[in-house]
Amino acid sequence: MNVLSIFVVLVIMTTGYVHCGEGDMSGKKINVRVENDLKVDTVLVLHCRSSNNDLGEKTLHSGQFVEWFFNANPNNITLYSCEIKWNNKQQNFTVYESTKDEATCTSKCYRGISAQGIYFFNEFKNTWEKRYPLN
Repeated sequence: MNVLSIFVVLVIMTTGYVHCGEGDMSGKKINVRVENDLKVDTVLVLHCRSSNNDLGEKTLHSGQFVEWFFNANPNNITLYSCEIKWNNKQQNFTVYESTKDEATCTSKCYRGISAQGIYFFNEFKNTWEKRYPLN
C-alpha cells in the first residue's frame, strides 16, 4: 500500500466519525452508526439530532458512515432523529430511541440506508431488520 492509499483510507475512516456526549456518565455507553448503503455514486446527506445535541449535516458517499457515542441515562428517554436526503428524495426517521432500541442494541446500534429501506442491526440476534421503508 503506497502513501496516497494510506492517506485515502485514513481520510475515509476519520471523515465519518462524530463524537458527542449525553446523559449520566455512570450509564452504559451507546454507539450509533449510520451508513450509506445506497448504490455506488449515490451521495446521502444526513442530519441527526437529539434534544440536547445537533450533530450537524454530514455528506456520506456510498459505504461511508457517521458514528457517535453517548452515555445512556437510565432516568430519561434518549431519542435521536435523522433527516436523510438523496437523489431529490427526503425522509425523516428515529435513529435511536432508548425505550425501543435498548432491547436490540447497546454497543452496536448500527443503521444502514439502502434502496430497500432503513435497516437496524440487532446485535443480540446478529441480524439486520428493516424498520422503515423509503419514500
